[in-house]
Amino acid sequence: MMRLQLLFVIVFAVMIAAAPLTAQTHPCGDGAVPYEGFWTTTDGSLTGGRISEAWCGAQLQPGVPGNTLYVMSYNGASLGLLYVFVGMAIDENGAVETGRDINASGFGWIDYITNYVGGNFWLEGDHTWSDGTDLSGSVASCEVGARVTYYNWQPVGVSSNITVTGVFDQCAECTIRVVANSQRVWDGVSGPMPAGFPPFYCGTSGELHDMCCLQATITCPIVGNEDSSWGAIKDLYR
Repeated sequence: MMRLQLLFVIVFAVMIAAAPLTAQTHPCGDGAVPYEGFWTTTDGSLTGGRISEAWCGAQLQPGVPGNTLYVMSYNGASLGLLYVFVGMAIDENGAVETGRDINASGFGWIDYITNYVGGNFWLEGDHTWSDGTDLSGSVASCEVGARVTYYNWQPVGVSSNITVTGVFDQCAECTIRVVANSQRVWDGVSGPMPAGFPPFYCGTSGELHDMCCLQATITCPIVGNEDSSWGAIKDLYR
């Protein structure tokens, strides 16, 4: 009787080993969106963007808790055709100084790190990250490292490194990570607000930035979907 049982186990295991393997290729089902991949402005698979930071806090100036970002793609003529990130607000810490090299006369620079909370994003469906379905999700983190250049204690330039991560509504196992650079082009006080930028999220005060050099990565890892090996099957019956 034991030999018959062992023979059945061996035959069953051989049938499993001989069967074609159909490993799942997406955590939300084969063919689900978004698609994994890498996109960049370098190869033209992404366009640059433009940013407005609305001064929504208690003080109408940069770096204040509550100030809120509105980011839209820009192809040189139209805003928001490819992506939108909106509603990221500076957290309770505000802009935190991380370094400086500025003399007693106010010439030099100061570095800041600013973390933002909240926000949502949208991606155009007719792009290689989807099958025609518009994509959306929640921003999980947004960090901006900025260097402010001073001339006689007046901020005359701001260059920033931006990192944003998000989770998709269509598949919570899929995430997006975007890194970019930006340059301030309007300080909120030098003449009227130029056209061709996202509106301010709140109020009528803020500053504007051009965004370039984007890289976006979408990952959809599959966890716990490994096929059993023949050795593992044999171990079950030793």
